[in-house]
Amino acid sequence: MKMNCKLDALKKRRRAGYTLVELMMALSIFSFCATAVSSLMFATYETNKHVQGMTTATSASEITLRRIIEVTRSATDLQYVNSSTGLYVQTPPDSSNLSYIFIYYVATNPKTGKPALYEKIETAGLLTLIQDNPIVDDIRTFTVTRSNPGVFPESYTVNLVLNATPVPISRTVRITSRNLTS
Repeated sequence: MKMNCKLDALKKRRRAGYTLVELMMALSIFSFCATAVSSLMFATYETNKHVQGMTTATSASEITLRRIIEVTRSATDLQYVNSSTGLYVQTPPDSSNLSYIFIYYVATNPKTGKPALYEKIETAGLLTLIQDNPIVDDIRTFTVTRSNPGVFPESYTVNLVLNATPVPISRTVRITSRNLTS
């Protein structure tokens, strides 16, 4: 009787373990699930990267255009030839009787090696350079076109396109200066 109890206990112990086939099946199911989860995590990461790139480019383009709008709306002189010579804006004199010249032009940023939109500020008359810094990087195009040729007051359309992931960001604004003289 004691011997039968020991044999029964031994048989139960052998049956309580998993066979190699059962372990392999469990590992296969686990690996399929892990692959699906990792694929989902990678897709989420890529989507997040795209959304952040688009958000950053959108924000940068809108801030840049707001900056250009503020300067050009009060301009006393406004000229544009092409993106490399830039948008030339002269402001009215301030309380110190100084007038400023803002020039927005495209050039390669030496730090990034990518085209950037620069803002150059000089004092009018003296042509003293105050600053010449990039205000937005990775620019695709910067164009300014006269919206109403031959009509006063002059109105310009500014188009700014930034390279972004996955598609470029484009922003366009129409500006009419209030202080231009005919």
